[in-house]
Amino acid sequence: MKRSACTLGIILAMAGTAVAQMQPFDMSPERSLSSETSTPSLSKPVPSEAPAPGMPVEPLAAPQTVPVSTEPARRYIIPSPEFVLAGEHARRSWSIYLTPEQAASGASINLGYQNAIVVAPEISRLRVTLNGTRLIDSPVASPGTSSGLKADIPDGLLRAGLNDITIESSQRHRTDCTIESTYELWTQIEPSETFLTFDNPDAMRWRRVEDIRAVGVNGSGRTTFNLVAPSMQQATATPGIVRLAQSVALMANMPNQSFDVSEATTRPAMQGDANVIVGTASDLAGILTTLPPGSETAPTIAMIDDPRLGPSNLVVTGPTWEMVSAAVGSLGQQVDRPLEIQRTYLATRPWRTPDVPMLFGAARLKFSDLGIGTLEFSGRRVRTDFAVGVPADFYANAYGETTILLDAAYSQEVLPGSSIDVYVNDNIAATVPITTSGGEILRHLPIKVTMRHFKPGENTIAIEAVLRTKADEVCAPGATALDNGRFVIFDSSEFVMPDYARIGRTPELGGLSGTGFPYGRADNPVALVMDRTQPETLSAATTLLARIAVQAGRLIDVDTVASAAALVGRNALFVTTISQTPPVVLAQLGIGDESRASWGETVASIRPDTQTTFDQWRDRLRGSGWRGQVSRFEEWVNRTFNVTVDTFRIFRSEAPPFVPGGNASLLVASNFNAGGEGTWTLVTAPTVGALREGMDELTSQSGWAELRGHITTFGSATGSVSRIPAEQIEFIETVPYSFSNFRLIAANWLSSNALAYGLAVTVLCIFLGLATAGLLGTFGRRR
Repeated sequence: MKRSACTLGIILAMAGTAVAQMQPFDMSPERSLSSETSTPSLSKPVPSEAPAPGMPVEPLAAPQTVPVSTEPARRYIIPSPEFVLAGEHARRSWSIYLTPEQAASGASINLGYQNAIVVAPEISRLRVTLNGTRLIDSPVASPGTSSGLKADIPDGLLRAGLNDITIESSQRHRTDCTIESTYELWTQIEPSETFLTFDNPDAMRWRRVEDIRAVGVNGSGRTTFNLVAPSMQQATATPGIVRLAQSVALMANMPNQSFDVSEATTRPAMQGDANVIVGTASDLAGILTTLPPGSETAPTIAMIDDPRLGPSNLVVTGPTWEMVSAAVGSLGQQVDRPLEIQRTYLATRPWRTPDVPMLFGAARLKFSDLGIGTLEFSGRRVRTDFAVGVPADFYANAYGETTILLDAAYSQEVLPGSSIDVYVNDNIAATVPITTSGGEILRHLPIKVTMRHFKPGENTIAIEAVLRTKADEVCAPGATALDNGRFVIFDSSEFVMPDYARIGRTPELGGLSGTGFPYGRADNPVALVMDRTQPETLSAATTLLARIAVQAGRLIDVDTVASAAALVGRNALFVTTISQTPPVVLAQLGIGDESRASWGETVASIRPDTQTTFDQWRDRLRGSGWRGQVSRFEEWVNRTFNVTVDTFRIFRSEAPPFVPGGNASLLVASNFNAGGEGTWTLVTAPTVGALREGMDELTSQSGWAELRGHITTFGSATGSVSRIPAEQIEFIETVPYSFSNFRLIAANWLSSNALAYGLAVTVLCIFLGLATAGLLGTFGRRR
């Protein structure tokens, strides 16, 4: 009897260990930390339709214990490869997601930085704020090499979920007081030396499926998901794999995330990485030491530890692929947005706080709602910014204007000749000169801002004040240290967006870059054409679809199609090497068929970059000779009046087929399909290796913002980006017809086609003259 009791006790202990190490996906509301740690319970597998209470769970042997590190856990926090605070005043805010265990642990923050040698350390400060509490306030004093700052985080300051981080700098020049000298001031934050350290060594271990939101970034500001799919070559598995990647990407929502798809893996995930394992229970039996409970009978999602793969592995499995797809669907329901529900903001908090509001028409927003507080400044040049979003069918770049109602003030020191400048996406959009002396309070000063530089998705609007004073002209010793307020911007200022035209356009890669258009609005599955037998190609495709899903804010259904002939009238994505791209696709997208044979040889050969060399010589000789004067005049007209040679064309000629140059390593092209009822987009490269590497560059935050026009090419070796604008545009109706919207569409089209506008006015004047002559001939007085 005693022997039986001992045996029963050992079995119960082993079962408790299995429960503690494997927590399947629980769709119930999140429990408190105390209940989570004191009374762990075995959640049920995810059924195909609805959870069935009391579902039996097969007893499994307990897995081997995963060793836990005794070293403090580290979490990198800089969400980009480069993080620079430039100028006399700079501020960046974003949020990081923490699990309940991380929030409950004692922690400290480390900051590594280096600054320009001209920064005066005695009057320059670097500050770090976490959830509204200032943790670091230190002189900027590291010109020669990177230095580190460290601060303990008070107990209770961290919270489970999103935590707001702000890094700001106030920098002054050592000796120079000119406006130009402010461009020499910079502080670079080192991503690999900036992190949170948790006292609890087990804080980085995930216990819930939703903890994958805490994946974070590595020391280079990137996030990688190692997606292990033993059945990746099966046609039935591809849609589920792609949908799982989209779901995980939407949950994590990191700015620079990519997927590495493979049939097997044997290494634990590193910092900023996560292992996602998907397949049937029989497929995963050779990868995992122990399968999640219930995975052989029902769809299951679990976060498990494994002796070979380490802790925190997300497993999505079931007895068949139909069951696996049901588990993927259950996960996707947590992050998906129905097509008919319009989103009110872009989820940008992992790299920009607050979330960016989406403006679908007329709106009026205060600066305080856009994340700008009242800012007082005593230097020479101050810059602050906010962001707003517009949909993919935004069509007001030729005529539209927004308005900033500025509440500000400047002191008596500020001289005429100073100015307040407004930039849209780093392009100058408006300038307001200061023409009076003696100081002034500006109450809702209207500043008209052209919408020429607006683009679908996130748009950054910066306000910069350039201040000139007598004291700066003299620049006496110690003048840069003066702290007398010169300028202030109040958070009561407002941004006013008018009604604007809305209609979609294709080909236009800017819509894809901004909001995933048109695939994000598709109500039918998007055709995905690729070679799924190549892990590099499948990795590239899942990375691309994950990025599009994040931009669209919803999951995108896909199906795999083997033949281009079956794609007439459908939206489609092609992710393949140039040699495997069907000729009919290249012809429809305007790419020369000779690229199939010549592009790879051109890239592999050693030859000078002709286009880059030509651009360098053109810049060097700009303004020389009469041709240079004409070129400078054309650029001035374009910059000042938004007028180009294309503005005076009525009938656009068909562009010759495009052949990528030797410096291009990745090509993205878009066009309407052969049936004229959908959009085809091709992402291609000379080799599968170049395709995989180039996709990481394309889907990064900086690379994705470069997508525009009909064709965009990237050169990985030179970092160059080239764009080909579309010659033929097809309009796509995106909103119900209304006369007001049609009038705005016509206004923008006529503003973009000045010659057509002039001819229309001329014809109307002729008809008016003829009608007037006829009317006077009938009723007027004859001579």
